[in-house]
Amino acid sequence: MTQRKVIKVWVDSNSVFIRTDKGEVYSRLFDDFPLLRKATPTQRADFQYGKIGIRWNEIDEDLSYNGFFKPQKNNYWT
Repeated sequence: MTQRKVIKVWVDSNSVFIRTDKGEVYSRLFDDFPLLRKATPTQRADFQYGKIGIRWNEIDEDLSYNGFFKPQKNNYWT
């Protein structure tokens, strides 16, 4: 399997999105994660991302990119 490199992360009112260096876009719904579901829009927008995932310090939540790449009911990609 080819390693995917995430080059961009962003959020909207319902989901968190990632874009790979191949142009693929994946998303996960906040509803799948209790801490993100309960977070304010400001808290959701306050994240850092690195080589393996996304971190929200204020709400103590981490998401691994691997979860975006595995087919699940609420995963969306283009």
